[in-house]
Amino acid sequence: MSQAATTALEMYRTLHAKTRPLHTFIVKVASRCNLNCTYCFVYNAADSQWKRQPKRMHPRLMKQLARRIREHAEEHELADVSIVMHGGEPLLLGPRYLTVFFRIFEEQFAQSGIGISFGMQSNGLLFSQSIGDILAQHGATIGVSIDGPPRVNDLTRVDHRGLPSTSRLEEKLRLLSSPRYHSVFSGFLSVINLAADPSETLEYLSSFHPPGVDFILPYDNHDRLPPGKRDFESTEYGRWLVELFDYWFDHLPTLRVRLFDSLLRIMVGGSSTVESIGLGPVDLIVVETDGEIEAVDSLKATYDGATRLGLNIDQHSFCDAVRHPAVHSRQIGLSALPEVCKRCDIVRLCGGGYLPNRYSRARQFNNPSVYCRDLELLIRHIRCRVEPLLKQAGIATERATTC
Repeated sequence: MSQAATTALEMYRTLHAKTRPLHTFIVKVASRCNLNCTYCFVYNAADSQWKRQPKRMHPRLMKQLARRIREHAEEHELADVSIVMHGGEPLLLGPRYLTVFFRIFEEQFAQSGIGISFGMQSNGLLFSQSIGDILAQHGATIGVSIDGPPRVNDLTRVDHRGLPSTSRLEEKLRLLSSPRYHSVFSGFLSVINLAADPSETLEYLSSFHPPGVDFILPYDNHDRLPPGKRDFESTEYGRWLVELFDYWFDHLPTLRVRLFDSLLRIMVGGSSTVESIGLGPVDLIVVETDGEIEAVDSLKATYDGATRLGLNIDQHSFCDAVRHPAVHSRQIGLSALPEVCKRCDIVRLCGGGYLPNRYSRARQFNNPSVYCRDLELLIRHIRCRVEPLLKQAGIATERATTC
């Protein structure tokens, strides 16, 4: 059999293997935002689909969505599902429609025996006592996007007049982190900015007592290099993350940093808790305000229409989405990676890097991450720091890699 035929047969077998049901549903309840962050992958990158989206999801579609999710959960005998409200800015939905959203889902799942958890990712500027009370009433949590102290956060997270947002956000964070609402606060999402000092950033974020912090690399790629990165071989982001890890490990180890937590979990034989690390299957899907079912929304940073699947909740089930090649390819782990990644000794830790960061016009997603060298530097550094401690404790680590 020729090499081409062998490759085609392998792809066929992979795509027709047993699929994994969806567990996390990212719902774009609002498709506009009250900020205009310079790096935003929805509004200021390659995609323009938002211009044709309704500003918010209609209650009719909320009901249809809840029904489709319940059907999917029942068909696959899922014990629970996770609903993450997203945008744009989900709090633009307003208290009234926010309450409607929760009630629709609670009524749909009331007699199903399936657990349902609600989360939200927000810029936090519209948080208030009334919003906090609604979230608490329905057992929902809210994560806030902030990149660090004002001098860093205000470089990119500006409003539509170009004005900074941090001073307004800090007032909301003091309310959110108060005893009254701390139970609904899930933590911070921070995009790494090389202009920030890693230790200062972590200290600033920890001052609001978040349950955790999720640091993410900018959603850039081989055609649009991340800010401050010279080329594929350079390690500016890796050095930043190494400094962050050392400060966290030595001074704030009780604060959960999801990137480090996931890498450490994989090193001792566990699984990642973030989509961007490891080889675990991705079991999430996105639903837009018009009911379109789409691939993970970070792909909007690559090219216009990258998330389109041609599916919608009126005409298609979530099993239709799972069978779509663009979704199923996120569930097959090592098989979906380029050959250079398959041969690497740390691939089970980095997972080849996050999909949007692997894109180029020439080779599409058949590349290692643009942060390949950065991730390698970080992973080898973490292993060198923690492996002696793990050995002392009698804990075996994932085989491979040297310091």
